[in-house]
Amino acid sequence: MIEKRLVQWYAADAGVDLDIAEREIALTYVLCILSDQGLLDQLAFKGGTALRKIHLGATGRFSLDLDFSATAGASPDAVVLDLVAALHERTYYGLTFTIPSADYYATADSCGAEVTYSHDWLAAGRFGLQISFRAKPLLPIRSMPLRHERYFDWLGVIPPLVPSLDLHEMIGEKVRAAAQRSRVRDLYDLYQLARQPYDRQLVRRIAVVKCWETRYAFDPAAFLAGLPQGKYDWSDLARLVRPDRLATPAELVRDVQHSYRFLGDLTAEEAQLAADPYGREVRLHQQLVATIASWGDIGEQDD
Repeated sequence: MIEKRLVQWYAADAGVDLDIAEREIALTYVLCILSDQGLLDQLAFKGGTALRKIHLGATGRFSLDLDFSATAGASPDAVVLDLVAALHERTYYGLTFTIPSADYYATADSCGAEVTYSHDWLAAGRFGLQISFRAKPLLPIRSMPLRHERYFDWLGVIPPLVPSLDLHEMIGEKVRAAAQRSRVRDLYDLYQLARQPYDRQLVRRIAVVKCWETRYAFDPAAFLAGLPQGKYDWSDLARLVRPDRLATPAELVRDVQHSYRFLGDLTAEEAQLAADPYGREVRLHQQLVATIASWGDIGEQDD
């Protein structure tokens, strides 16, 4: 584990409190451990931490947990037990982990754990680790390097390539999440992602499919119009973003409303699937998933 004085320097440079900076570094070590243990072979990295560590780097907000989608055929029970076996009462890179039986779970469509860890100057840190089995990834998984951070020079290990969801799929999942809940982290992620180069039509189609897979009727106009009424915990965002990168709540909402107007340009097929929260349009869902996969094939050829 990095010396406390170095983490304090990193926290001051990044404009966040010590506990946020420490968690950022600890999660990088956890990714190294999961890679060393072969557990990343059946997972695809996603969520806020993936966006920061792979796509946004130091410009992105900090994140406190790890989220993945399952990509292999193993069951949630098997995956979470592999995770517990790899971490519980084990020490790597100066971090010691514990996962009591009450702190991990498996259901039909997900598994995860609340992981407790300690090191020389921290008695009990905690982070969540969640793995979704709800649906297979829509686009090809890519092994991606982590964006370089200053603390990499002090890690004592080279961060691994991490199998990850395609950026388009991550953004589509963020749209789905923001439509289904009022969470300020989702809103800020969309705000930052609006400045990334990506195919708007592909993201819109992915968002529609993701909403259908969670049995949610997606109305883009209502979603965007309702953003100002969202009950957001702005103090939560303030601790994860350096002060000079914070927009005002009104500016952030207006920017997301403007930047994601393309979500309203639904094709007839997308509108039909978006209006089906009962899961009846199975064939149409399959058709749209196939078109998304073909988009991915084109992208791989371009690479």
